[in-house]
Amino acid sequence: MKIDENTTPLLTVDHLKQYFKVSGSFTVKAVEDVSFKIYPGETYGLVGESGSGKSTIGRSIIRLYDPTAGEIQFNGLDISGKMSKSDSQTLRTQMQMIFQDPMASLNPRKKVEDIIGEGLDIHHKCKNKEERDEMVKAILAKVGLAPEHATRYPHQFSGGQRQRIGIARALIMNPKLIIADECISALDVSIQAQVVNLMKDIQQETGTAYLFIAHDLSMVKYISDRIGVLHLGHLLETGTTDEIFENPIHPYTKSLLSAIPTPNPIVEKTRSAESYDYATSGIDYTLGTEHHVGGTHYVKCTDEEFAKWNV
Repeated sequence: MKIDENTTPLLTVDHLKQYFKVSGSFTVKAVEDVSFKIYPGETYGLVGESGSGKSTIGRSIIRLYDPTAGEIQFNGLDISGKMSKSDSQTLRTQMQMIFQDPMASLNPRKKVEDIIGEGLDIHHKCKNKEERDEMVKAILAKVGLAPEHATRYPHQFSGGQRQRIGIARALIMNPKLIIADECISALDVSIQAQVVNLMKDIQQETGTAYLFIAHDLSMVKYISDRIGVLHLGHLLETGTTDEIFENPIHPYTKSLLSAIPTPNPIVEKTRSAESYDYATSGIDYTLGTEHHVGGTHYVKCTDEEFAKWNV
């Protein structure tokens, strides 16, 4: 998908910070000064190693956490501070989340029809039970499940099927943005491909935008229009998929891409991954500012580092 920067962004995150106070003398700075935009109908991939703050950003955007600082604009609404009842209603209907663990995120005591239809019940989207049942069956068919699955419980499904239930629960509200928080990491590789293809098909059909959080770079490359690289809570580099994969600027981005295994055993034998250690790199993320490389490609660094890297 070609991004037109003249289009009004669906989601704008400006200088987001998310801190967690552990004790009187120690605070975890999980997210530090992160800014990015997501446009209608696009997929923005957020990548980085475990503990880099990817899931925290997703949870802050959907307001499962109250942001420490920064501004979040969603579809023209400021959702970063205290929200009115109508703004909260808009957020809960137009933004949905697919969680990482497909079992832990489904209520084991509820049938699938009640799990998927819970949003419809809360926001009074159906006139009667018949209409609700029809909507649930239609969304089950869209994600590749049968109507009879509606009366079963989560433990009666495989991991891939549970994740499809999670996708159906998010889709039934017809949201403008879905936050997919490592929604394929717990699945087998063949099932991952099925789920990602399903998400792409649904996006083409409905025009939903995705914030796709993952650490599998190959899958992110396949599904994303643009990519943001996160490390230690800082967004180090962002750009289109081609810009990031063909011309990585930041040493951390280069180290991530060099670690992707190659399916060709001859090439894989001679492949060497670049090492990167923040402690010994001499780079201070807190001093970095956003530098424009070209197109939609930006890198966070000092002027001296940018002059040295941008060759």
